[in-house]
Amino acid sequence: MNKTGIFLIIILILAILIIIFWRTKNQNLTALKINNVDIEIEIAKTPSEKEKGLSGREKLEENSGMLFIFNRPDFYSFWMKDMQFSIDIIWIDENLKIVDISQNLSPQTFPQNFKPATPSQYVLEVNAGFCRQHQIKVGDKVNFL
Repeated sequence: MNKTGIFLIIILILAILIIIFWRTKNQNLTALKINNVDIEIEIAKTPSEKEKGLSGREKLEENSGMLFIFNRPDFYSFWMKDMQFSIDIIWIDENLKIVDISQNLSPQTFPQNFKPATPSQYVLEVNAGFCRQHQIKVGDKVNFL
């Protein structure tokens, strides 16, 4: 093999490594937009991550949230078990339209369950007051960035 062939193979390997690094780096944190507000999100992927959610954390950074992704639309319920701060919960359908919102849910509401009036496929948890502050309402569109 000549020097040009070896050089091309090295470039190809480096490109693959960069792609793998970039995908791994961005696997847990991405962003979405609602009403021109960018929200950094952490995705709860596994059943244990979905069960734990934001439980045990002291706070959630401003304009950030946790996104729960489900395989199909349904009436997914959430509770405030082991939560240390209040949140808004935004239910989003398969067409990325907000179908329900529960605002200012306090840790003291546990063991009460909260679920949407309409099936959803995505659920976004954000700091309490976020929806009011940014005028987010049922019917708004969500865009993944």
